[in-house]
Amino acid sequence: MIYTDVTAAAPAFRQQIEQAQRVLLLTHVNPDGDAVGSLLGAAHALRAAGREPICLLAGPAPSYCHALPGAEWLDIYQPGDPLPAADLTWMLDTATPARVGALADTHLPALLARPLIITDHHVTNAGGGQLNLIDPQAASTADLLFRLLRAMDLPLSPQAATCLYLGTITDTQSFQTSSTTPQTLQTAAAMLSAGADLRAVISAVYFSIPESTMRLTALVLSDLRRQGPLAWARVSLAHLAATGAGDEATDDTIMRMQRIAGVRVCALFKERPDQTIKLSLRASPGIDVAAVAQTWGGGGHTQAAGATLPMSLEAAEAAVLPQLRALLGI
Repeated sequence: MIYTDVTAAAPAFRQQIEQAQRVLLLTHVNPDGDAVGSLLGAAHALRAAGREPICLLAGPAPSYCHALPGAEWLDIYQPGDPLPAADLTWMLDTATPARVGALADTHLPALLARPLIITDHHVTNAGGGQLNLIDPQAASTADLLFRLLRAMDLPLSPQAATCLYLGTITDTQSFQTSSTTPQTLQTAAAMLSAGADLRAVISAVYFSIPESTMRLTALVLSDLRRQGPLAWARVSLAHLAATGAGDEATDDTIMRMQRIAGVRVCALFKERPDQTIKLSLRASPGIDVAAVAQTWGGGGHTQAAGATLPMSLEAAEAAVLPQLRALLGI
């Protein structure tokens, strides 16, 4: 069953949660603030409702998430680990089970054999759970989840609200994205009324950027390429080694690329140790880069999407840039 409205979805979601004692919480590979904030927000609500949440990530959380209440509950799945025992799986901010990473690669049949519920706002989500709340109009999964938890009458502590506020702030770039609506701001206000710690979230996201991140951004943007409304850059393993920057550091790089006057689409190609390339795409309103990401097995939003390409930096640029030029008509 696929729902798009929280009020309609709430009774079915609550019934499913009430039938479970242990709930496995999963989100997508390369977890961002919305993914981690939503996962921890759900965990706080479940604990307050007498359930046992199991918080499992496919990789490290961004450093700005380390200050979130409940961050110590986060575990990282290692290839070969057993599938945790649970009565229910709740996937958050994730379009397909395959997007949760190595856990799904190893345990997908067992994962799908359990009850599965999904809460997400990605337009590429086709609804792979028994219950799905998918609203592409929601500015973030954290926003959607906050409204769902309220509609289910589950406890919303200040700790839960803080986690969900961080998810909302990071996915909307502090309410700068075109997905921001009056409802988004109303929900953010409700989070603050519920006790979300605004000062802690803003400090973690905007005033705790590692020096290595800034050095990486400077190094990468010194070799920025541009063709009219298209801009692109590459992050090599050498760049990462030279600056000591972590995996999340490139979020700062592409955010700054988006702000260049006249640029409508930007692409960042990041080299990984496993000889793949992480492609990150951003676009102005009216341009759908999710379709490009999907051709490489990725996905996301129309204006913010990504994929993993099994090739070199040079090959990735040669494969993707013509698609972006065609999208822009240049």
